[in-house]
Amino acid sequence: MAMLRIIESAYGIEIANKREIINAITEITEDRQAILTVFTALNTWVAMNLGSLLARGRDTVEIPAEVVSKIAEKVMQNSLRM
Repeated sequence: MAMLRIIESAYGIEIANKREIINAITEITEDRQAILTVFTALNTWVAMNLGSLLARGRDTVEIPAEVVSKIAEKVMQNSLRM
């Protein structure tokens, strides 16, 4: 939750589906390092997609669960290769 609040603070947004994001990540991993890596990638995704997230003219956004799951899965695939 703290990492999502940091993302919210950095971009001046409110993420409406925080619990859904946390659940999507913890269904894939509970490893702290992997979770940190997922949130780092998610932060980058938000930065790159901020315009489309805010296109509706509101500061409250939803990050698609599919995006979160794909990021988490990629992180786990890459960590298994190391």
